[in-house]
Amino acid sequence: MLLFAFYIVKVIICSGVLFGYYWLLLRNKIFHQYNRFYLLASIVLSLLAPLVQISITHNARTTMSAIKLLQVVNNSNEYLDEIVIVAHKNNFTAEQVTSLLYLLTSIVFATIFIQVLLKIRTLLKQHQQTIVNNIRFVNTTAKGTPFSFLQYIFWNDNIDVATTTGNQIFKHELAHVQQKHSYDKLFINAVLIFFWCNPFFWLIRKELNMIHEFMADKIAVEDSDTEAFAAMILQATYPQYNFPFTNPFFYSPIKRRLLMLTKNKNPKASYIGRVLVLPLAVLLFAAFTLKTKPIKTTSFYTGKKITVVLDAGHGGKDFGAISTDGNITEKDLSLAIAKKIKSLNNNGDINIILSRETDIYQSPKEKAAFNTEQHPDLFISMHVDATTKDSADVKSGMQVLVARNDFANANSSKLFASAIINEFSSDYKIPVSMFPVQLRNGVWVLQQSICPAVIIEAGYITNKKDVAYLQTEEAKETIAKNVLAAIEKYAVVQSNASTTASRATMDTVPVSKSSGFMFYNGEKMFISDSPLIVINNKKMINSSLKNMQINSKKIDVYGPNNGEAIKKFGPEAKYGVLVFNDATISKYVPSKEDITHADKAYAPSGDDKIFTQVENEPKFPGGEPAWRKFLEKNLYPGLPIKNGAPEGIYAVIVKFLVSKDGTISNVHAETKHGYGMDSAAVEVIKKGPKWVPAIQNGYNVTAYRKQPITFVVSK
Repeated sequence: MLLFAFYIVKVIICSGVLFGYYWLLLRNKIFHQYNRFYLLASIVLSLLAPLVQISITHNARTTMSAIKLLQVVNNSNEYLDEIVIVAHKNNFTAEQVTSLLYLLTSIVFATIFIQVLLKIRTLLKQHQQTIVNNIRFVNTTAKGTPFSFLQYIFWNDNIDVATTTGNQIFKHELAHVQQKHSYDKLFINAVLIFFWCNPFFWLIRKELNMIHEFMADKIAVEDSDTEAFAAMILQATYPQYNFPFTNPFFYSPIKRRLLMLTKNKNPKASYIGRVLVLPLAVLLFAAFTLKTKPIKTTSFYTGKKITVVLDAGHGGKDFGAISTDGNITEKDLSLAIAKKIKSLNNNGDINIILSRETDIYQSPKEKAAFNTEQHPDLFISMHVDATTKDSADVKSGMQVLVARNDFANANSSKLFASAIINEFSSDYKIPVSMFPVQLRNGVWVLQQSICPAVIIEAGYITNKKDVAYLQTEEAKETIAKNVLAAIEKYAVVQSNASTTASRATMDTVPVSKSSGFMFYNGEKMFISDSPLIVINNKKMINSSLKNMQINSKKIDVYGPNNGEAIKKFGPEAKYGVLVFNDATISKYVPSKEDITHADKAYAPSGDDKIFTQVENEPKFPGGEPAWRKFLEKNLYPGLPIKNGAPEGIYAVIVKFLVSKDGTISNVHAETKHGYGMDSAAVEVIKKGPKWVPAIQNGYNVTAYRKQPITFVVSK
């Protein structure tokens, strides 16, 4: 309804401008035929101009700026699929009421339109017709006659056509028929059924009626007594029974008709008013239809030639994700996008190699091996995402995946992913996830890459709006230009190995307040989300030092990926190490957030380890089908509506602890949507069965679990 309302406003503005011009320069002028077609054209132009969109492209050279390194979001792909609880509102919204009233008003006007046609049809059936030169005469004494409609003249038997007066009236009605005025009336009345709220269309209808009379009066008094014809109109006492689609002779008001009859018929008329309509129409058309659209040009990188391996995800027997209607596959869509990226590359210093150019199957290992053989500088794999049927219309958007921090290309991949996200965030018609994503289970082609590597999930193939956009040429070109721009920006940053580029990117690295550490080794500052903590030669990985009061005579600091630290403390030291020697812990209260996730790491409280990252996440017994059945049985979909929640999508995140034996505890909602949704989700977890516990190093362990439950309140 909102889009239609904007369209109505544009139509009103356009018709108002055109009618205002008519009122000031054309009204009551004797060039009636011109005015008639001007008013009809005004209606057509007002209806069509807002619908036409003509894009005028111009080059907008992308300016080089520092790449903002974005915080990585870790996603657990061990989560059970989100269960989407959909509730429909029974009450009408303001928008629905407005739409209904508008529709009802249009129905009223349509009913009147049909009733008038039926009345005319009744007159035709009830009275005799005579055909003369393709004109059908209907003799009647009905109120409102004589009048004409299409090729019919409904003649009043009380008027003698043989008299001078009768002859003039006949010529008047014949003019209406011959000049097809009824079609104008049918057109404008049909338009008013749908656009009855436009006051200018009603004024145009009134003016058209007058112009029809002017034209017919002019023909009726040719070679006749004008004064007698005018007197006849004034003295007419026939009842006014007017059909809106007809041309009745005794049309009121008559003042303007008499004025037109007495005007000089041969003046040296000014044509300026008519000529000026041309620039007005052009300006109005341009104002409503022409839109400027910048073309993103990226060719600002000039330097060492770089190679980019561009992979089209899946292929051959591997269809990838499939649209809900089964007609579109991920393998075809990703290949089309990859080809578009390569075809639009016009930078000779960037060599793009497609992993496949046809519909062939390649296993992940084969894709990774192909990438290694090319010795590329960058690797990009194009994909589209998918979700379950119950959340198909809910999940939407693009995201960029990178390898986990365990792998050597993680940091450079984050920077490249940030460059891609920065480009897409301004002109992509699908929501863009503003952070790179690391999947806990990892992705083979990313982890095995010898260079910065990303997977671009361009949208959700299961979402109708996403997939409709992704199939368009506009979407493919937007993706291609954004990817190419990101490649060039990243290449520029890498080519500038000087401190300027390094500082520009490092300054934007965000530090997590809850788990990030910034430390200094005397030469350089380091940032790490999870450094290894060593207290008196005892290793632990702790999410925060906030629960410790440590007195230490000496603190050693090792930065991320320090070879000496890794050799001394093992692979856990790759994210940096804080070493407290000769330390005493004056206070330590174990926190639920204190986590160990490396093979040899442990929590200081002995056997009571609490994990948030594990090899195998806790699971609901019976898997997704049992989980779905449990929620559908125990959650009331209409709860948010009952509590007054507005339309929207509410993703409730419930966090809880699953012990070694599967017992649930410490259940709480991390979200605060209100309307009873958060508390309902917590309660449904609390009263559920024991879960299958998490597994680490082959043993059942106590671990935290975050489970999303999404409520959708729709119309």
